[in-house]
Amino acid sequence: MTWLIVEDEADIRIIVQTLCGVWGHNTLAFPDGEKAWRWLDDVEGGSFRGELPELALLDIRMPGHTGDAVAGRMRQIEALRHIAIVLMTAYALSDGDRERIMSTSGADHLIFKPLPDMEELKILLHDILERKKAGCS
Repeated sequence: MTWLIVEDEADIRIIVQTLCGVWGHNTLAFPDGEKAWRWLDDVEGGSFRGELPELALLDIRMPGHTGDAVAGRMRQIEALRHIAIVLMTAYALSDGDRERIMSTSGADHLIFKPLPDMEELKILLHDILERKKAGCS
């Protein structure tokens, strides 16, 4: 199973990639929204030949395209439309901003940084993925 990680903070991206590996998942990681957007171009154009992710973990605020914009585009691509998408941010959001971001992005969940401890994060992400697969998101 492959998980997509788009995070501009290298330390966080590497930690999450390492955790995913410990949990038995392959990762497809990008350091910013711009590189993720180009990957989406490849997926949409049919030139990407790798395994598509079942879950995406996207930072909201990063250079280029934001994580919520990447998520919104993913929801428009048939091959990625039904994967579980989790947004993450270190910034405080008003209830209105949170609702708007979740609605326009089509994300399934939003988590705040600092990220939960390793076991809590594992349980949370696997639960989100299972609910999505069951059609409960």
